[in-house]
Amino acid sequence: ISFIVIGAGLIGPRHAAHIVSRPDCKLFAIVDHSAKGPKVAQQYNSLLFKNLNEMFVYCDSNSVPYPQAAIIATPNHTHVTLGMELASRGIHLLVEKPLAPNAHDCMTLIQYCYYKNVKLLVGHHRRFNPYIITTKNNLDKLGRLVAMQGTWTLCKPPSYFLEKPWRSSIELGGGTLLINLIHDLDLLQYLMGPIEKVYAELLSKQRLDRFGNEGAALTIKFASGCVGTFICSDNVTSPFSFEVGTGENPTVPFNDSISGFYRIFGSHGTISVPDLKLYHQYEEGGNAPADDSPIHRYVEKPKPFDLQLDHFVNLLKGDETEVKCSGEDAIRALLCIEAVTKSIETGMPQYVESIDTIKADFDLLNRYLESTVH
Repeated sequence: ISFIVIGAGLIGPRHAAHIVSRPDCKLFAIVDHSAKGPKVAQQYNSLLFKNLNEMFVYCDSNSVPYPQAAIIATPNHTHVTLGMELASRGIHLLVEKPLAPNAHDCMTLIQYCYYKNVKLLVGHHRRFNPYIITTKNNLDKLGRLVAMQGTWTLCKPPSYFLEKPWRSSIELGGGTLLINLIHDLDLLQYLMGPIEKVYAELLSKQRLDRFGNEGAALTIKFASGCVGTFICSDNVTSPFSFEVGTGENPTVPFNDSISGFYRIFGSHGTISVPDLKLYHQYEEGGNAPADDSPIHRYVEKPKPFDLQLDHFVNLLKGDETEVKCSGEDAIRALLCIEAVTKSIETGMPQYVESIDTIKADFDLLNRYLESTVH
């Protein structure tokens, strides 16, 4: 299967590495206009194009087939435009999260992919993390889910924002809520079902830029009746984050002593993640203390990007048919972020909008449907 990776920033090269490691996949090209593009293309022995149009012209001029699949790892506000251009030529898509900065743009791309019979997988890769899979497989041991507590807290260096200014721009899909919190809200819904209502307060800002937020404190109510709290910050000195606790990100030091960045409390037990301890009582009635039992502790660092690519390749081959993170899943996570944003703006709790109310941008959709594909 022939792939292109669009974007040579933090995530794109990781995707490229996984592609070239597979005998059934080939990295056709890196698409990136920055100074990093040539380095990444050389590292993985692929072609390099500055933009998609340059690649299309190359393929058309040399009678070279278009790649079969593309991984989009570019600034969030570019995802839909790039995705539509690729889907118009029948190229299947793995798009990094968030699928778009707003739900209507997401729906536009989803519907266009449907019309073009193009497969769409959204890169909420943590769904493929063994810690999360193990947690989900053991939730039934907790009985009725009652409450949850979560944190995603670390300190990003100034270079992170200087390298890519969009990361500080809410309008361009930046800020801690869209870059980081959306991961956790997607996982919480994956584990515990739909989020119904949120209330959020911004954390005090410490950076000097005027644009990006640095995190928020949330209260959350799930449709099941379970309630919880969550703190998200990218500007505090803390190890309590998914990356530190699981070791999934090679740019963030792993600490295997971290426990409880998620705690899920049930009528018959509590599970702590990533230490994967199950706290339960052997005697009914609550008179005995809660004992802890390790479920399973992974020695090797998990490789969710590998597992995500496995799934995507299986979808393309027809070996799997159910998409594990669909465009609709991505919209549900984004609707939670929009509710968080509205809560911050109004100072009031907000219900999460139903995906059934989300309409595509029909002007954009029709423009692509009516255009001539070369």
